[in-house]
Amino acid sequence: MELLHRFQPHALTFATLVLMCGNSFAANPNQQPEDEWKFTLKNAYINRNFDNDALKDTGSWSQAASLFYKSKMHDTPLVIADKPITIGADASVQYAVRLSSDKHVADTVLPFNKETQSQASDFLKYGATLKLGYDKTLLSVGELWLDLPVTAVDASRQLLASYWGTNLKSQLSDQLYAEIGRIEKVSPRNEEDFKKFSFTSNGITKESDGLNYIDLRYQFTPSLKGEYYFGNLEDLYNKHYVGLEHNWKQPNFALTSKFKYFNAKDDGNTFDIDAQNIGVLETLKVKNHTFGLGYQQIIGESAYPLPDGFLPETYFINWNATGFFKEDEKSYHVMYGYDFKDYVPGLNAMVKYV
Repeated sequence: MELLHRFQPHALTFATLVLMCGNSFAANPNQQPEDEWKFTLKNAYINRNFDNDALKDTGSWSQAASLFYKSKMHDTPLVIADKPITIGADASVQYAVRLSSDKHVADTVLPFNKETQSQASDFLKYGATLKLGYDKTLLSVGELWLDLPVTAVDASRQLLASYWGTNLKSQLSDQLYAEIGRIEKVSPRNEEDFKKFSFTSNGITKESDGLNYIDLRYQFTPSLKGEYYFGNLEDLYNKHYVGLEHNWKQPNFALTSKFKYFNAKDDGNTFDIDAQNIGVLETLKVKNHTFGLGYQQIIGESAYPLPDGFLPETYFINWNATGFFKEDEKSYHVMYGYDFKDYVPGLNAMVKYV
């Protein structure tokens, strides 16, 4: 399937993965009744053959084993208004080994040494998180798994990117959920260590001391919810996001409508950034069949900015293994999916053209 007409790469990926992170809405962030362990094995073969002879073919074959742990919240002796302060800890270890020969070219999957022009034979990522809770509020410090604009977790390659910082989540009411945070570092999917955020444009790279953000989600009605996000990547740019989602359920079908608007603007330093993204998506589910149609357009005076480290904007309507964020770019997608629950429970298949 041709995804990018300008490059015409061909990619094949096989993966089996269970993610810890999710995008749940209107749930108590302080609820973790039991310890949770997740062990995953993932075999990934990714290969890109470019029609342009000036571009080297990229890719690798690798095997990963990862262990994720989330502890339940334990009561402490500290009590406020008859409610205890709780404590917990999370941890993760991810390891991958290259099975293919070294292609001596960066593939965004494995670490790459620019001096020796070689792919790493293996790599290891790990982290830990301290959690403090009270009522329906949770404070997390350390490694964070975020599903937000700017800071998403991408499972399209091998190991997962994670973030280092502090965030506070609270279910303020049955309808309103709020999250604020400061993220100081990122560990990209193809690197072992945590490092500062950075952004590169026209050969110029500048680092940021951190990302400050707020995320608000509101359930207007049982079928309509909205989200607002603001993120300030210090010394680089600001991002706003507004999203609406409506679900219309009928006895024989269900229709989900999504509208998304993004606005990115530089803060007056170094880069000229002025970009917006408008996207709509309609998804129709009839019994085991799912049909989808989406459209997205980038408008403004620049491409939509993405931090270095192959950090995707998975909130976009059109974001797959590759992204669509170029200046004035328009993209649409059609999708068909089938749920094999009547034959093989848990098996789903999907075909998408962008």
